[in-house]
Amino acid sequence: MMAATGLLGAGPIACEGSRDVAVRVSIPGPDSAETPVSGIGLVALPYDRDSVLAALAASAASPRPSTAELDSLFHDFRAPFTSYSGTISKLDRLRDSTAVLQTRLDSMPRNSPEYRRLYAAFARLTDSLVAAQGQSERARIGLDRARAGFVPRAESLRTELRQWEDSTYAGYDSIVRNLALRRGRDGITDTTGADGWAHLQLRGGPWWIYGRSWDATDPNAEWYWNLPVDGDTVLLSSRSGRRQARY
Repeated sequence: MMAATGLLGAGPIACEGSRDVAVRVSIPGPDSAETPVSGIGLVALPYDRDSVLAALAASAASPRPSTAELDSLFHDFRAPFTSYSGTISKLDRLRDSTAVLQTRLDSMPRNSPEYRRLYAAFARLTDSLVAAQGQSERARIGLDRARAGFVPRAESLRTELRQWEDSTYAGYDSIVRNLALRRGRDGITDTTGADGWAHLQLRGGPWWIYGRSWDATDPNAEWYWNLPVDGDTVLLSSRSGRRQARY
């Protein structure tokens, strides 16, 4: 525990002075395009949480349990999950396109050439929609089958890992509370809006921005950030964050 305790005196306290720090969160969507994310809780901390966790892990009574089997289970489960989520995305697009065409058809005379042209396109979309519904149902059945084998074993392995973490990180709250007291600053929180932006009013320094977001392509993964504040804008993205398993 000496390494973790030593963190209490680490880091200079910068001169006081309040400033607005804008933070933007974006992650890759199912189409791999970087997209702003709303509803992400962010915390500005007056200490580096990763350093505290690393120090506690280094002084743990036993090594961290191996995650190799869990990682293998996650890898195998991702394929049926991605397949199903892809069919749902396709269904949504087809439904939207069909609804738009239906609205246009309802607003024009049925004996017009434009109506006949659009109706033919509508019929093709309807056929595609029916086929996509079948694909989605088959993908759902495959996902349910994969989940039945995945969940019991994964939860058993996760329980073992969480027990190690509960024991190893038991002193975390006390350590960071003392760090905040010594630096005279508590954590400050905000949540990203529809545009992916959050705003934090920070006084003095140093500060780190901590946040997590789901991974749109994998239910067992997440995006993680713990970045020092070096200016008035912090960008939390796939380039500045770490994609990690959600054990």
